[in-house]
Amino acid sequence: MRPDRLLRRRLLAASVLGMGLPACGSSPKNASALDDALALPVLVDRDEDGGRGIFFGIFRENALPDVLVDAQADLRRQPAAAMWFTRFGAAFPESQIRFLAQRGVAAQVTWEPWGFDNSPVPLAEIVAGKWDATIDAWAQGAARIDHPFMLRVGHEFNGDWYPWCLVKNGRQPQLFAQAHRHIVERFRAAGANKVRWVWCFNNDSTPAESWNDPRAAYPGDAYVDWIGIDGYNFGTSQSWSHWTPFSQVFGRAVGMAREIAPSKPIVLSELGCSETGGDKVAWIERMFSDIETLPNVRAFTWFDIVKETSWALTSSNDSWIAAIHGLRRASIRGNGNALLSITTTGKPA
Repeated sequence: MRPDRLLRRRLLAASVLGMGLPACGSSPKNASALDDALALPVLVDRDEDGGRGIFFGIFRENALPDVLVDAQADLRRQPAAAMWFTRFGAAFPESQIRFLAQRGVAAQVTWEPWGFDNSPVPLAEIVAGKWDATIDAWAQGAARIDHPFMLRVGHEFNGDWYPWCLVKNGRQPQLFAQAHRHIVERFRAAGANKVRWVWCFNNDSTPAESWNDPRAAYPGDAYVDWIGIDGYNFGTSQSWSHWTPFSQVFGRAVGMAREIAPSKPIVLSELGCSETGGDKVAWIERMFSDIETLPNVRAFTWFDIVKETSWALTSSNDSWIAAIHGLRRASIRGNGNALLSITTTGKPA
């Protein structure tokens, strides 16, 4: 790692600690241990067999070339996937997908129903065909590159914070399912048959009403390749939150995903842990062991930024060290081609 990048990371950790978070990782001993961890060779997974392991992905708010370089330098392994967010009003991200494909990294594209002027896109408008021109432009782009990538549309639809959530669309779960099917059908009509479709719900429904149950919004096995789940341990960083072990963040939701689609692989599409209210180091360490026991879970994407709280794996020296060592477990994979070969549980295409 370049000294300037290491300094930036440590300054970030120091700034987070200055917000009243636990001062873990601040001793010279821990700094030395971090130096040792950062001296480990970068792991590069050249095994393109998708039949084993759990694939590591990452989200950072940087340009993709920087994400790949910095992730390898910071975490001492190449990720299998890089995730980012884009909108209905944005152009198809052909150059980004090609860039990652050339480096053996899977693109995980989160496509949000926001319009050209950042206005909400109602689900009913998608179903009625009012956004077909935009959908078709993306479909043609996906057909043109003729390379698989993961596409997640309208994530966390069972929350109450996005305009595409069920609570803001007439409380009609079937409307979300219809919108998803409509998009998939138009992609397939354009010949975009290599897209890996991710149908993604939040680990907890807000509000917890029967009409907001993800099971009612499932578009069907023919329209889904991966079941995605988003979940976070906010700790005590929010007025309404409390420290939640990894197993409690995802255990019930994984059970629901398997009930919905027993044969589908599961990706924990977004996950993170706060430094506030508990032991983040222990949480990370337990995550790497617990994730191996969750049936059908074949991938996870760490939300590696500071936003509502300190989600970053590098938020303290100790958390950083735990992440580096956890990502070196034999079960953790870093090959994007192998990830993209998965179509059903444990079975490459």
